[in-house]
Amino acid sequence: MGEHRQQYNEEFKKQTVQFIQGQTKTVGDLAEELNIPKSTLHQWMSQYRELKNEPAS
Repeated sequence: MGEHRQQYNEEFKKQTVQFIQGQTKTVGDLAEELNIPKSTLHQWMSQYRELKNEPAS
């Protein structure tokens, strides 16, 4: 049997990226908490992130 893949709408993806940008946790920690693969979060970040909201590191 095939694995069921979760589908997320654009608004959820954008809100998730904004949430990630406001956190001090690692993407790996957040991926585990949200039960979303880390690679998926990285993909969304490259697609939706707004650099003006990025903290200076």
